[in-house]
Amino acid sequence: MTSALLLARDCIIYSVNVWLVPVELAFNLIESELVRRGIQPYPTE
Repeated sequence: MTSALLLARDCIIYSVNVWLVPVELAFNLIESELVRRGIQPYPTE
Protein backbone atom coordinates (compact mmCIF):
# COMPACT_ATOMS: atom_id res chain seq x y z
CA MET A 1 0.00 0.00 0.00
CA THR A 2 2.80 2.41 0.84
CA SER A 3 4.44 1.94 -2.57
CA ALA A 4 1.11 2.64 -4.27
CA LEU A 5 0.71 5.87 -2.28
CA LEU A 6 4.25 6.94 -3.14
CA LEU A 7 3.62 6.22 -6.81
CA ALA A 8 0.36 8.19 -6.71
CA ARG A 9 2.14 11.10 -5.02
CA ASP A 10 4.89 11.06 -7.63
CA CYS A 11 2.33 11.02 -10.44
CA ILE A 12 0.51 14.00 -8.94
CA ILE A 13 3.76 15.95 -8.50
CA TYR A 14 4.82 15.14 -12.05
CA SER A 15 1.48 16.16 -13.57
CA VAL A 16 1.45 19.46 -11.65
CA ASN A 17 4.99 20.21 -12.81
CA VAL A 18 4.05 19.47 -16.41
CA TRP A 19 0.95 21.66 -16.10
CA LEU A 20 3.00 24.57 -14.73
CA VAL A 21 5.64 24.56 -17.48
CA PRO A 22 3.67 26.86 -19.85
CA VAL A 23 2.95 29.26 -16.97
CA GLU A 24 6.62 29.39 -16.03
CA LEU A 25 7.62 29.96 -19.66
CA ALA A 26 5.13 32.82 -19.95
CA PHE A 27 6.50 34.51 -16.84
CA ASN A 28 10.06 34.08 -18.12
CA LEU A 29 9.11 35.66 -21.45
CA ILE A 30 7.46 38.60 -19.69
CA GLU A 31 10.44 39.07 -17.39
CA SER A 32 12.94 38.95 -20.26
CA GLU A 33 10.89 41.48 -22.23
CA LEU A 34 10.85 43.83 -19.24
CA VAL A 35 14.62 43.50 -18.90
CA ARG A 36 15.05 44.10 -22.65
CA ARG A 37 13.04 47.31 -22.36
CA GLY A 38 15.12 48.45 -19.40
CA ILE A 39 12.42 48.05 -16.78
CA GLN A 40 13.54 46.49 -13.52
CA PRO A 41 11.09 43.64 -12.77
CA TYR A 42 11.83 43.51 -9.05
CA PRO A 43 12.13 46.62 -6.89
CA THR A 44 15.42 47.18 -5.15
CA GLU A 45 15.45 47.91 -1.48
